[in-house]
Amino acid sequence: MKSFHSILLILSTIPSRTTTAFTSPTRNPLTSITSSLPISSTDDSSTEEITIDQYSRCLSPSLEKQTIRNESRKYSIIDARPQWQSNLLKPVRLLGKAAGRVGKAVGSNSSSKTKPGSLILLRCGESEWTKTGRFTGWADVDLVREGVLEVEHAGRLLLSEGYEPDIIYTSRLKRAVKSTWTILNTLEAPYLPVYKSWRLNERNYGALTGLKKMDAAKELGVEVVQAWRNTLKARPPPMKKDDPYYPGNDRRYEDLTEEQIPLTESLMDCMERARPLWEYGIRKEIKKGNNVLVVAHTNTLRGLMQVIDGIGEEDIQEVSMPGGIPFVYTFDTDMNPLPPAKGKISQAHTSGIFLEKPGLLKEALKRSEEWRNVMPGSIGTLEVSNRVSTLEESLFRLKEEKQAAETVGDAPMVVDPNDDGQLIVTTNTVADDGAPTTGTQSSEAEELDDSAEFEEFSKSTPEAEITLNIQKANEISPGIVVKQGQSKDPVVVFIRHGRTPHNNLGLFTGWADPPLAPDGVEDAKNAGRLLKMHGFEFDVVYTSWLTRAIETAWYCMDELDEHWLPTVKSWRLNERMYGALTGKSKQMIANEYGEAQLKKWRRGFKIQPPQVSSYSLNYPGNDYKRTKYVKDLRISFRETVNRSIEAKKLQVHRKFPKAESLWDCMQRSIPFYTERIVPEAVNKGKRVLITSHENAIRGILMHLCDIPEDAMNQLHLPNGLPLVYNVKRKCITLLDDGSGIDPMEVHDFGPAAQYLFRPCELDDDFFEQMEQQADQEASKSKEAVAT
Repeated sequence: MKSFHSILLILSTIPSRTTTAFTSPTRNPLTSITSSLPISSTDDSSTEEITIDQYSRCLSPSLEKQTIRNESRKYSIIDARPQWQSNLLKPVRLLGKAAGRVGKAVGSNSSSKTKPGSLILLRCGESEWTKTGRFTGWADVDLVREGVLEVEHAGRLLLSEGYEPDIIYTSRLKRAVKSTWTILNTLEAPYLPVYKSWRLNERNYGALTGLKKMDAAKELGVEVVQAWRNTLKARPPPMKKDDPYYPGNDRRYEDLTEEQIPLTESLMDCMERARPLWEYGIRKEIKKGNNVLVVAHTNTLRGLMQVIDGIGEEDIQEVSMPGGIPFVYTFDTDMNPLPPAKGKISQAHTSGIFLEKPGLLKEALKRSEEWRNVMPGSIGTLEVSNRVSTLEESLFRLKEEKQAAETVGDAPMVVDPNDDGQLIVTTNTVADDGAPTTGTQSSEAEELDDSAEFEEFSKSTPEAEITLNIQKANEISPGIVVKQGQSKDPVVVFIRHGRTPHNNLGLFTGWADPPLAPDGVEDAKNAGRLLKMHGFEFDVVYTSWLTRAIETAWYCMDELDEHWLPTVKSWRLNERMYGALTGKSKQMIANEYGEAQLKKWRRGFKIQPPQVSSYSLNYPGNDYKRTKYVKDLRISFRETVNRSIEAKKLQVHRKFPKAESLWDCMQRSIPFYTERIVPEAVNKGKRVLITSHENAIRGILMHLCDIPEDAMNQLHLPNGLPLVYNVKRKCITLLDDGSGIDPMEVHDFGPAAQYLFRPCELDDDFFEQMEQQADQEASKSKEAVAT
C-alpha cells in the first residue's frame, strides 16, 4: 500500500479531468485533491476495532426515527385519513398493539400476523459515466440507451414472476428517477407512490468524482484505487465546497444541513446513511404487507443487503448488484429474511434471489448492439404503442377512411345499377324545441360537434373584450430563484395534461386511464420547454393518479431537469367521473339517450350523468391496485356488505363515485387545493406545479378567480398550456412563446375567458418593482450619455 506522501506526489502529476456527456465548469480536480489535507488513509488496520454499528452513528435511534418521519411527512405521497378520523381510531390502534404484545407474551400462534411483503432491490440503469468508466457518485448524469433497456427488462421479469410493488423508494439522482419512471411504464403502474430520498443516493466519491477509473489506476496505482472502491472504511480525498460537483451547491439538497451533505464517503458511510431509511421507513412498509421496490445504486443497495443479512465487514466486499436484474427478499412474520428456495439463484452471504442469472442480460444487449451495427433496424428497442381498445382502433380506422373520402371532394354519388329502387339522400336534424326538421343539407351549428368536451358552450353568452396578462420572455417570472434557497413570490402553475387517443377521437375519458398520444407527448414537452425558457423552477408537483396527468408531469420535469421533485399523486385531482358515459362519443350518447337529454347533461352544472354499475370495469372501486391507497373517503355500507358476502370475509369498501356532475368534481378538487396544497406548499412560499385534468383545474380556478357557477361549463382549458397563477396579485398569466401571435388566436378558452383573465391586483410589491425598474433604466440612460 502506498504511503500518504507518495499518493500526494503521484496525484500532482495527473492531468485535469475532462467530461463528455456531462459538462461542468472547467477545473483541475487534482489541485483540490492535493490541497485537501484530511485525506483518509486507505489502510483499514487503524480502524479495525470499530464495528459497523458504531461507525458514523451521530444520532440516537430516537432522533434517527424522528428524522426519517420528518423527511417522509414533508410531502406525504399517499392521501391520509382526515385528522379527526385518525384521532378517533387511535384508541383502536393502541388496543390492537396491546393485544399483540399480550398474544406474543402467552405464545400465541404467529400465523395470525400480517404476512410481510417482499423487498425488491433494483440497480438503476447504466449511466453515461458508468459506460465510460468514471467515478459518478452524486453527479447527476443521465441514462444511456442500454440503461433504459436494462430497466425495461427488469420490469418484464417482475411481470413474469408476478411481483407487484405497492410503493417505490428511489434516490434524488436523475438516473435512478428515470429508471423508476421506465419501470412504472413497463408495469403499467405510474400511479404508484414514489418516495425520493437523498439517503439512497450513490456513494459520494469526493474529489474523484468525474475521473476515469482506469486513468486514476494508472497514475495512483491499482491498489490505491481499489482500496477506495472496495474496502469498507477508506474514504477518497474530499472535494472542496467550491467544487462544481459539491452537492451543497445543488438546490435539490437545500433541505439538508451542512453536516448531512458529504464531502466524501467510505462504503460504510454510504451504508450508514441508508440504514435509518430501512429501519424506520422501508422495513415498516414491508411489515404492513406492502411489496417495496427500491430503485437505487450499487453501494446503497449493498448497504441495505448488509443490514438485512447481517453481513460481516470482510464478506460485504464479495457482495455486488448487477444491473437489470431484480434481487428479491422475502421475510417471516418477525421480519427475518427467509433463505432462498431450492433451485433459486442467489449470491454468497445473502438470503435474496435473482430473478435471472446474472450476466445473461449484458450478453444479450451486447449481441443486440452488434446486430444493430451490422444490420441497422434489424434488432432494437421495440416501440411501445399507445394502449388502445378495439373500439378506439376501429374509430381511428374510421377517421382515416373519412379523411380519405374527404379528399374526393364533391364527387357525384354513384348508385349501383343492379340495386332496386331510387336513392334520395336527406338529412334530419332536431331543433332546440325538440321538433324534427328535414332538409337536404345540415348546417355546422346544428350538427353534434366532434370535440371531446362534455360541456356545451352557451351561444347566448355575450362576447367580452379580454385583456390578457402575458409575460414576455425577457421579464422576471414569479417563482424564479434569486439566490440559492430563496425565491420571489409563491407561484402555482396549472397544466392540463397532453392529448390522449380519447381526446383525438372525441370520447369522454373521465377516470378511464389511456396514456398520452404522440401529439400529447409533444404538448407536455412544449409546456416544460416554455416554463424553462421563462426560468421557472419548482419545489413540488401535484398530479392525479391517472396516467395522462402523471406522464405530463414527467415530461415537464424532464425538460426542466428537475426529476428529483417530490411528486404527490391524489385521486382528488382526477378528471370528472362520467359514469356510464365513459368511453363513448357524443354521437353514441345522443343515439342511446337522445339529443335532448345529452344537452341537459352538457349544460347542467349539478346534473349527473347515469351512474356506472358496481360491476362495471369503469367503476373506480373495482381498480383494486389503486383503491388500497385511498383512506380519505367514507366507507360504503352497501358495497361493504355485498362484497363481504361474495368474498365470505370482511371486505371494507369505500364510497367511490359512480358518476359526477361538474359540481361534484369541484367538491373534491377545491378542498384538496385549499386544505392540502395551500398549507403544505403555497403558504410556505413554495413554487407549485399542478398537472391535472380540465374539470379538476376548472374547480380550483373557479375558487381562485371568482368565476360564477353559471359560467363554469363555458370555460375551456387547452391541453399542455401553462397557466401561471400569481398568488399575491391574484391573477392568471400566460407565457410568451416568442412567436408574436396573440394566444387568443391560437387557443380557445371559451366564452368564460373574460372571468379567467382579469387584471392583476396592484400591491406594494408591484409598485416597488416598477420603481426599481425605473431607477435601473435611469442609471442606464446616464451611463449612455456619459459614454
